[in-house]
Formats: sequence, structure tokens, C-alpha cells
Amino acid sequence: MSAVKHGKAALSWALDIAMMLCAAVVIPGICRAEISLNGAIEYLSWKETTTPQVKETGPLFALGIAYTQDRDSGALFAYRGKLWGGTVEYDGSTLFGNTPTASRTGYAGFGNELQARWRRSDALDSNVDIVLGAGVDVWRRSLSSVQKEDFAIGYLRLGVESSTDDSKQWSVSLGLKYPVWTYEDAHLDDIGFDSNPTLRPGREISPFGSLGYRLARNLRLIGYYDGFRFSRSAPVQTNAVAMGVGPVALVQPATTMSVFGLKLEYRLR
Repeated sequence: MSAVKHGKAALSWALDIAMMLCAAVVIPGICRAEISLNGAIEYLSWKETTTPQVKETGPLFALGIAYTQDRDSGALFAYRGKLWGGTVEYDGSTLFGNTPTASRTGYAGFGNELQARWRRSDALDSNVDIVLGAGVDVWRRSLSSVQKEDFAIGYLRLGVESSTDDSKQWSVSLGLKYPVWTYEDAHLDDIGFDSNPTLRPGREISPFGSLGYRLARNLRLIGYYDGFRFSRSAPVQTNAVAMGVGPVALVQPATTMSVFGLKLEYRLR
């Protein structure tokens, strides 16, 4: 199943979960919730520490859903879901020989994140939330018709977010992410290797942040930065017999994935 199909299934699953939560009397007040949809234009920068350097840049497009329990203060629950994809420019080198090359790379992915929040409100109808999130991001990086990489990253997010219901008001968020679990399937056996060992990109802390402006009570424009940073993975051993190379050790180089976005968010209720 492709990453896009996985994403559609995940979004359907999230909506079903939200409906079940609203039907559960064991969670008082969960149905008093803010639900919003958003569409975004993003700019991806993917950089690998290689010689010559691998660099991918270009536009992505995203659709998202947000569910936040409506409570004036105290502990509350939230969910964030996202589908995204696009085609970007590749500037790097071939796998063997380090021959410089330029091409295009396709991306398709989805993300799901559950959040526990602690809210503090003031007399001006504004909120400040401490946010602890746990999520999984999954995406496919298609470098050619035969060469592709599938990533799955489990992470924790810790930050602070402000918001308000008043129109013509600003909101801001800021925090850090840490990938607690990493997985990469490079499909090596599709490109001439005799085995396909799993790669585990190294884990590094990365920042995130956003700045939003409420255009109307139910409409908000948000600029944001997100992404991941990975250190070099441990090497895996395989044989490139079909290429006439023999035994080789492969790694996922140290990588920075930066996403700059601008999204329009509409609150349904």
C-alpha cells in the first residue's frame, strides 16, 4: 500500500476515533471540542552530509485536521493529523562513484500526533498551553522509478502554544522535537543488492515553531517551521553483486529535513 493510501486510512481512522470519543461518557466534556481543517503550501529542504552534498528543495502541499478538547483551563486532549506530498529538485550524486547528478524526487507521507495539554487562561480570553505530543510520521522518498526509501519516525514533542478566539490577534508556538524511534527501508534489493537490511537514522533534537494571525473568528493564517534532524546511522552490510561491486557498508548520512509552511486553518466548531 502506498504512503498516500496509508495517509487516507489514517485520516479516516482519526475521524472515527474522534466520533467514538464523543460517544464515550467515561471522558466528561470530550465532545466540547474545537475541530478545524487546514490546507498548506510548504517548502522542503532535505540535506545529507555527503561529498558532494545531497540537497533537495521544492514545494509540498498538505491537508490537515486538528481536534482540541474545549476546556478553559487544566488538562485536555488534542489530536493532529496531516497528509502531504509533492515533487522537489534533487541535486546530489549517484550511489556509487559520487558522480554529480540532478533529477527530481517525489515525496508522499502522513502524520498522526496525540497531545496532552495543560492550559492556563487569563482575563483577556487568551490561552497558554504546555504541550506534550507523541506522534508517528511516515513518508516515501522516491528518487527514481526503481530507487525509493520509506521512513517511519516515532517522536516526542514538547512546547508552549498560545491562542485566542478574538479576531485580529496573534498566536505563537515554540518547542523541541526528539525522534525516539527511527526506521528506514531503502529497498536495496530493488536496486541490485542481495539483501535489504534496515537502516536506523541517528536521533537528534530539532526545533519547531509557528506564528499565526486570526483573520476572523473561524479563520486563521499560520506560518510555521518543522522537521527532523538525524545523525549518521550505524552501517549495514550487504552485497552489490549485480553491480559488480561486492560487499559494501551502507549508511544513512547525517540529514536535516526542514519544512517551512504557510497554512490556512478553518475552524468548524
